[in-house]
Amino acid sequence: MKSAIIGLILILCFGATSMAQRDLKKEELNGHTLYSVLEKGGIPGIYDPVYVDGKAAAINYYDEEPLMVVSHNGQTHAYSTWHLDHHEIVNDQIGDIYVAATW
Repeated sequence: MKSAIIGLILILCFGATSMAQRDLKKEELNGHTLYSVLEKGGIPGIYDPVYVDGKAAAINYYDEEPLMVVSHNGQTHAYSTWHLDHHEIVNDQIGDIYVAATW
């Protein structure tokens, strides 16, 4: 436990150092200062999601893994929140309904 805490502190320290060294884009909006850390498109969305059946999902995902689930007219799509942590959005279509699953 102690080594995990020390590791987290080191990550936070090095992360803060690398952030401080970046050239952050600064802009004013309605009297507030905004800093851009990533350029537009810095976190890619998923535009053509690939789905697996239940058997493959049981092998590749944890039983307790959180999912975002959308069902429409008997068709169901599930989005792993772990994947959404890395992409933040899945642009999808379920039947005739367009879906933007965001996290």
